[in-house]
Amino acid sequence: MKDTPENYYTILGVPLDANNDTIKRAYRQLARRFHPDLAGEQGAVEMKRINRAYAVLSDAKKRHSYDTLLDGVVDLRRHGAARPRPQRPVTGGDGEFAGLTTFSTRGPLQAGPVIQSQLGVISALTSIRTVQGLLIAAGSLDGKGMLWQVVKDSVSAATGFASDPALTVESLRELRLSQAGSLLTGWGRLGLHVWDALSGTRLWSYSLLDRAVSAHYSLDATPYVLADGKQRLRMALPHLAEDVPAPRARGVRGTDIISHDMDTAQENLFDPLLCSETGTENRQFWAIRMRVLAQDARTLVTLSCAQIPQEQQQMTILRRWDLAAKGRLGGKTHTQITTSILVGQCADCAPPYAATADARLLAFVNAGTSIHLYDTFSGTYSEIPSGTMGGSSRLAISPDAQWLAVAREDSEINEGVIDLWSIATGQIVQKFYHPWQISALHFVDRQLVVALTDGTIQLWR
Repeated sequence: MKDTPENYYTILGVPLDANNDTIKRAYRQLARRFHPDLAGEQGAVEMKRINRAYAVLSDAKKRHSYDTLLDGVVDLRRHGAARPRPQRPVTGGDGEFAGLTTFSTRGPLQAGPVIQSQLGVISALTSIRTVQGLLIAAGSLDGKGMLWQVVKDSVSAATGFASDPALTVESLRELRLSQAGSLLTGWGRLGLHVWDALSGTRLWSYSLLDRAVSAHYSLDATPYVLADGKQRLRMALPHLAEDVPAPRARGVRGTDIISHDMDTAQENLFDPLLCSETGTENRQFWAIRMRVLAQDARTLVTLSCAQIPQEQQQMTILRRWDLAAKGRLGGKTHTQITTSILVGQCADCAPPYAATADARLLAFVNAGTSIHLYDTFSGTYSEIPSGTMGGSSRLAISPDAQWLAVAREDSEINEGVIDLWSIATGQIVQKFYHPWQISALHFVDRQLVVALTDGTIQLWR
């Protein structure tokens, strides 16, 4: 069997006819994303591949030899040059992005407006339908972000926002908009922030240093506006025990539901509601991996690993919590588990995670080769045969739970490709191709918003 060389064009996410400037831009963007200081050991491995690809494609002689090897054909009429490859159709793009390829197979969605954000690598993305149009927010690796209003094919000028540098600048890994689009919240592992979505003004910041935050998906937050006009944020955070000497690890056994009103002092927090998976004094292993707050802030979903009786392996448990439960005779609000599902072995459950805004449908990677979708009301699940899912894969579920968007990015072949699955039938209904890797995905209505590693945002609608 003939060995196939690595596809350096796909590693850098550039088309086959990319010029030197395009190759250089691609390299710089990927170097920012996979630098070992940001991405750890896995980033170091990927960075070696990126450096190897750039070293060849940025050198005219090496690229010529590589092209010949990759094609396996030499066209003698071109004095030994490699035979030209067929070009993919181009849709949209101008200026420095002209010639880069974005297209799709036939399906329910068509290419919409393109936003060139100038943010670099986009690490977080969210969007919502407002009375003014489609509101999109994107955050970057350096803790900054931008907001846009999209009305039909018209995109407004960007409104900028930024994290509190006093909490140590870090990447924004999650963003959430309130239902009417007036408030925006975002966070990483060190701090959580709230902005006015109209002006980009930062309204409030909260340090997460005292919390056992293992990953950005181990907490969630929902901004909303009350009937009297008060702006409020509700957070689902790892439990912080009152006993200061207590180990922080106890926080992974419970969730504190904490609220803050924007018109009160920075330090003012409501007394927390506790969602305890198990008693903090219990020495049996228990760790909450993921927390999801519904957009109405009345429901919490947790995904946990636990050592349970009669099971040799640690198991995954999915729970749905009512955060506004009342006793039989009324009285004080308390939290209550409404659904508890034994999902399977903990070793088989992995990110990326995705959920609908009402927290009813939850998706995660199963055994690295498929995606499980659980209905947290009924306890039923379905499976999508996605194929191998790598650590840089992305998921998004449409609000009506009809579609699942999957960006696998697990091999050179699939970088920049999104599969749109019908959840009901378990079949792919469309594929989207992009010239850069996918860094974030988000559904709004039946529109798919895609962020690429060059800072471009593509709408499919």
